[in-house]
Amino acid sequence: MVDCFADADFAGLWNAEDVHDPLCFRSRTGYVITLGDTLVLWVLKLQPQITLSTTESEYIALSTAMCDLLPICRLSFELFD
Repeated sequence: MVDCFADADFAGLWNAEDVHDPLCFRSRTGYVITLGDTLVLWVLKLQPQITLSTTESEYIALSTAMCDLLPICRLSFELFD
C-alpha cells in the first residue's frame, strides 16, 4: 500500500530575514511517500511561486506530491501485481 502525506507552510519565511526579499514570501512544500512501512521519498522545498492564501499553497503542495506519487504507484503495481 502506497501512502502520501503532503503539507504546506504558508509564507513560512515571512519576516524571517529581509522583508524586501521576495523569497521570504514563498511557502514551503513538504511531503512523505511510504510503501507499506518503508519510507520511499521525503521532500521539503520552497514552492516555485508566491501564493496568496493557505488553500492555494496546500493545493500546490498536493499537486507537487502527486507528480512524484503517480510514478511510484505505477511501479508498485508492476512489481506487486
